[in-house]
Amino acid sequence: MLQYDLSEPINTFHYATQLPICILKNGSLDQSLPEHFMTAEKLITGESALHVAYSPQEYNTVQYLASDYEELFIFYVLDDSFVVTVGPFLTEPVRSGAIVNLIQNKKIPIKLKPKLESYYQNLKVVSSQTYYYCGKLISVLFGSKNVETPAEQRPVGHEISFIQEYFQNTYKNREKMFTHPPYFLEKKLINQIAICDQDGALNTLKEINLLNRAVLTKDPLRSLKDSIICSCTFFTRAVIEAGVFPDIAFTYSDTFIEEIEKMNGISEVRSYEQEILKQFIKLVRENTSAKYSRPIFDAMQYINNNLTQKLNLADIAKHAYVHPNYLSSIFKKETGCSITNFITRHRIEESTYFVAFTDYEIADIASFYHFCNQSYYCTLFKRYLSVSPNDYRNSAHPSN
Repeated sequence: MLQYDLSEPINTFHYATQLPICILKNGSLDQSLPEHFMTAEKLITGESALHVAYSPQEYNTVQYLASDYEELFIFYVLDDSFVVTVGPFLTEPVRSGAIVNLIQNKKIPIKLKPKLESYYQNLKVVSSQTYYYCGKLISVLFGSKNVETPAEQRPVGHEISFIQEYFQNTYKNREKMFTHPPYFLEKKLINQIAICDQDGALNTLKEINLLNRAVLTKDPLRSLKDSIICSCTFFTRAVIEAGVFPDIAFTYSDTFIEEIEKMNGISEVRSYEQEILKQFIKLVRENTSAKYSRPIFDAMQYINNNLTQKLNLADIAKHAYVHPNYLSSIFKKETGCSITNFITRHRIEESTYFVAFTDYEIADIASFYHFCNQSYYCTLFKRYLSVSPNDYRNSAHPSN
């Protein structure tokens, strides 16, 4: 194992960039600036170990990486024992909706939401260009020509340890696994289709497709076609829920599936999914009574994106660019319900994910969605869904 004098490059980098930097020695923290800094994983689990997948055999190479919690890092491997790490930081602020997604995806205790919001709000944000040049600076400061080492040449071609090989293979296997789109993303997409929010729906579809698709057959083209057909079926159900007459929706679906089957290229099939979604949203816009005015559309969009935040009429009206009294009046005329009822119904619907698929206390779920207490939440839950939260949870797990 080689020895390095790393104090000077560490000080230079940290005081020039104000970003956390640390040295890992055999996987454990050896030194850092600042001496103590937080990561999302440490906040959630209490563990100080830094678990970010990197390539340990790529010596003297800048690795731009992200954690499972949307934080950004830079890794620079000096040798088999020493690794330079920079981070955590961000290149754009993390929205509250993204934090909710993390909580749902990673099954993080919902009581940690305020702490997570505070953590991400205080995390340093740099430009993408700065991110890139921080990596270049690391390579200059810690490159083999600039770090003091013994005269002998660093050994090369070391065999990767069994643990490293196991980690890499496990990571590759996980990449190949299919993760079903989380329920809350599907629900979000359904709501966006219903209110004809095309941009939002396309972004949600993109987020879903960041997850690996199911490998349904050994033929990649056939597998992709089957996956897109599943999406088409999902879109069909969504537009029927939005008020499109079923015969029209199924005719559209049959036509799209016929077109999919005619295609011979993977890129052609993949891009067609977005076109299908656009056409279904256009169908909702043209064939239902849900032709909302711009203020109502903006209000609905803001509400759907902030269901776990405190919502009030003044803030909603501000994002809809109208007076609160006017918004309240036209909202009920166009939707048939008050803003309060709209918020409550959508909060109840979204909260069913936590009720059915987590073991969180009902009181915590109620607090997460800003209901004043568990009793009130349960009353509203039963009013809208005709079943209590506990019965809903039990029905989702009948074997229990």
